[in-house]
Amino acid sequence: MSLDSLRRVHAQATESLMMELSQLTQMLTRTEAQIRTMETQMQADADAYAQQARQGLTIEEMLEWQGKMDAQQAAVQEVRASIDRTTALWQQTKERLIEARQECKLLERVAERRQMAVREAMARREQSVTDEAAHRQVSVRGHRDS
Repeated sequence: MSLDSLRRVHAQATESLMMELSQLTQMLTRTEAQIRTMETQMQADADAYAQQARQGLTIEEMLEWQGKMDAQQAAVQEVRASIDRTTALWQQTKERLIEARQECKLLERVAERRQMAVREAMARREQSVTDEAAHRQVSVRGHRDS
């Protein structure tokens, strides 16, 4: 694979990782908003439960409230676990992006060095051609003057 092809592949990989990171960030933002909404609802339900408990509850009502609050707590725990997984994936993706960017920089330096080597070789060839032409002119003049 040529250096230019390799550079394009790494640039595409970097762009893909940046998009993935952006999507994960959006997912985290939505999930965190979701958990805040859930926690707000849980607090409102806890307040409503406390209010009804002060007025007196039947066993059935108390069990119904307990079931509802247990389900809410389980849902919040599930969302928190999702946030933890997404955060870990975000961190891994960020690390992969850093590595990809470093590889791109390395490939850029290799490309620059190759270009510099080509320019230097061309300059040496030009100098060699110029030197040969000058040598021929000196040789031709030397033969005329003899």
